[in-house]
Order: sequence, then C-alpha cells, then structure tokens
Amino acid sequence: MTLFKRKRVQVDQVIDLRAPASARWGSPVPCPSCGGRGYLDHIDPFREIMFLHCTQCELKYEVARSAMAAEGTSDTVTS
Repeated sequence: MTLFKRKRVQVDQVIDLRAPASARWGSPVPCPSCGGRGYLDHIDPFREIMFLHCTQCELKYEVARSAMAAEGTSDTVTS
C-alpha cells in the first residue's frame, strides 16, 4: 500500500503537418539564383543586413531586414 499514488500522464503524440513559417530575420534564407541552402556569414546590426552565401553555387548575397518585412524573402540583393 502506498501513501501517494502516481498518476500516469498520457501525452498524445502530435505531428505538426503545417507548412513551416516563413524565413525570420537572423536565419538563413535560400539562394536567390539556385534555391540552394543559404549559409549566414554575419549580420550588420546597424544597417540591418544579413550577409549570406550559397553552399551549392557559392553565390554571395545579402538580405536587408526591411526587404524581408516588406515582401517576405523575395527581395534579395545580390553582390
């Protein structure tokens, strides 16, 4: 006999099938030319620009925070 009974908490397993959220500021965005994986090199906090490069085609590009807020990730500036 026990003084305190432990209740087993049954947690339902939930799989989230929703589409992932759009890109956020500070996270890598896909390459504008090939759509490959972007790698975040550094962020300029004063000008609010992310500097990235593509791991597949080696393109270096930058994304402004204002461009991401205005139209998602479609406005990328390549250099």
